[in-house]
Amino acid sequence: MKKWMVIFVILLMVMIGIWIAGLIIYSNIKIETNEEMIENRANEIYEHVHSMNEQYVDDNPIKIGLYTEYGNEKRLIKDVYTCSYEAEDIMGIFYAVFTQEEVISNEDYDVVWKNYFEQYQEIANYKIGYQIKFTLNGEVVEQTILNPDQAYLMYPKLQFYLYDDVNLVPGRPYYHITNETFEEETLCTSVKLVGDTQTTRIESPIELTGFNYNGKEDFDPITGKYRGNSFYTITIEQSNR
Repeated sequence: MKKWMVIFVILLMVMIGIWIAGLIIYSNIKIETNEEMIENRANEIYEHVHSMNEQYVDDNPIKIGLYTEYGNEKRLIKDVYTCSYEAEDIMGIFYAVFTQEEVISNEDYDVVWKNYFEQYQEIANYKIGYQIKFTLNGEVVEQTILNPDQAYLMYPKLQFYLYDDVNLVPGRPYYHITNETFEEETLCTSVKLVGDTQTTRIESPIELTGFNYNGKEDFDPITGKYRGNSFYTITIEQSNR
């Protein structure tokens, strides 16, 4: 009886060992298969993105500049722009115009803007977007802003307001673009930056870029950042730093 028990136990242990070995082998095969599938998928994505990047050519003819008011004229911001970083202080109002002339008229902005727009042919489908970048509490903050929802993402780091100075509605008060007023024909022709509760903690200059785009192909498929050739970047520094 004891002999048969010993044999049974030995057989049971052998069977358990074989079962465990089988699981290990199966798991290794499955892991290797999954790793191979993941690697193949990653290669497919890379090749697809690489192909898209190689095929992308930006034929955008527009020159764009960022301007601010000085007395009775608007000037292209070429040097570092300085301002207060205090909460609720207006940091600046920046006008995106389709030119890079050093000085433009400070007459009615919608008229001036349209004058430069009309110097180009077949650009009605182009929109204006912005990119902002700075370091806050040791972290690089970088945001593409094409609409009010993306502008609201800047709170409470700073207040970012978009304005359409071209499609003005008679009788409607001049006000920044909201979700309710953002439409297909809306053009973000200017922005206003205002300090917020965290603005004083910004540790670096602020980079503000204005750019023109006419489709999703103008944005990198991986990073989502603008990759076209129609852009203008300014540097904003704190005046008391």
